[in-house]
Amino acid sequence: MALNIVKYSAEQGSFSATKNNVDIHLPANSGVYDLSKSYINVNVTLNETAAGDADAVYASSLKFNEGTSNDVVPPTNAVLVKHCDFISQSRGSIERIRHVDALRANLAIYEKDKSYLKEDKNVFKSAKTEQVFSKNGANELYNVGSVGSRVRPQDIRVDLKDLFGFGVVEQYDTSKFGNTKIHLQCNFDKLAVGGTITALVPWNIDVRTGVAGNYGAFANNAVNAGGGDEFTITSTAAYNVLEDIPFHTNQLLTVSFTVTTGGARTVDRRISEIVHKDDGKVQLTFATAIHTVVAGEQMNTITVIQKAATASSVTINKVELVAYRTEDQSGPGEIQFLSYSTESDSVPAAASLNKQYYLPPNTLNAIVMTPNSIYSREASPITKYRFTLNNKATTNRDIEIKSGLHYDQLNKSFINMGLKLANLDEAFINDDKLQNADDSRVQAAILATPVPVSANMTQMGLEITAGGALSGNILIFSQRMSKV
Repeated sequence: MALNIVKYSAEQGSFSATKNNVDIHLPANSGVYDLSKSYINVNVTLNETAAGDADAVYASSLKFNEGTSNDVVPPTNAVLVKHCDFISQSRGSIERIRHVDALRANLAIYEKDKSYLKEDKNVFKSAKTEQVFSKNGANELYNVGSVGSRVRPQDIRVDLKDLFGFGVVEQYDTSKFGNTKIHLQCNFDKLAVGGTITALVPWNIDVRTGVAGNYGAFANNAVNAGGGDEFTITSTAAYNVLEDIPFHTNQLLTVSFTVTTGGARTVDRRISEIVHKDDGKVQLTFATAIHTVVAGEQMNTITVIQKAATASSVTINKVELVAYRTEDQSGPGEIQFLSYSTESDSVPAAASLNKQYYLPPNTLNAIVMTPNSIYSREASPITKYRFTLNNKATTNRDIEIKSGLHYDQLNKSFINMGLKLANLDEAFINDDKLQNADDSRVQAAILATPVPVSANMTQMGLEITAGGALSGNILIFSQRMSKV
């Protein structure tokens, strides 16, 4: 089946931390679309500027400041959207999900295996690797040569199927459903500029364990018998592969050194060329002279760090729907799909909770999260919990977090949701720590139970015990079968 790509821009002309509403329309009678391949594309530019050099380029990466867990790497781009609506001209509201950011982010750490999370396949690529730093950011960086690194825009892709249950539909016929509106309330205020190469990292760390030479150390320059300008320095450490090199052209460094006739000096200089020498060492040439030496003078104890940016911001250039239109003449007029309804509750900040909730008709699964503010994690983690459905206990004892019964309960729920439980770590990645460090994971937990399908509302009892006071935020997502 051939597909044609059609792009529809958002109604709004500008976006910012406060201008966070997005409305996009699929025109009536414009064809049949494969929603499962279609996505929202948010184009951004990461701005980092240095007061001393307007041409400086940084290894900028997109960062998501969740609020209480700013060092957590979002496991899905869907965190960009807080609430979402899918509205048809002829059928009315097809799907409306509140707090879809919490739903998708917390489910993702169970759905995606460790290799997926570790490799950072979404746009938030600032997580550190075992190499101490990562340069997989937005900008075009050159580790060798004289071609200048440059700032470039970056796309954030949010698949419709990662937002809506209806997003899996492969034949959406606009002649039957009419003009279609996708409304999003986005978390643009949580976007920021990050990066793992800073004024502190990785300069004082050895390039390789057991081998002399750290990232910021450079060899003494040779004695300059005639005097003159010094533009180049050479690293003490050898780099086996280009990916290990923390330098790039147009990078602004602070160079510290001593000279035999004048004591300690510190200057800020921008790299114009990088040579990876045959012995693996790196030679940096700067756009302007590091120092003008007198005859017979030598530069010693040379070290470098990256000069910190004086300002940073995220510019949202445009938001559009990238829709995949099929060559089908028509699609079904009636579609069944799995959707979610959301109940939000604020409870007293206490170490235990015992409350009753009502789930809507046709609920298949109930998923409980304690977002703080998006990720389901508590300063005092939940230790045990229990469900009742219509006053009948779902288990014969309390369920302890990370127990066999807890994982069995999750597995039953995921099977009932039609999902694969691929990861039992129950943790987010911490991008402020090396990924082989003990504290490189941020623990989290969701609570879930299958629900017997009923045409009536189901009364759900929820008991939670934690090690200390809970944050007081409860989200209950009811997965249910819908038809439109």
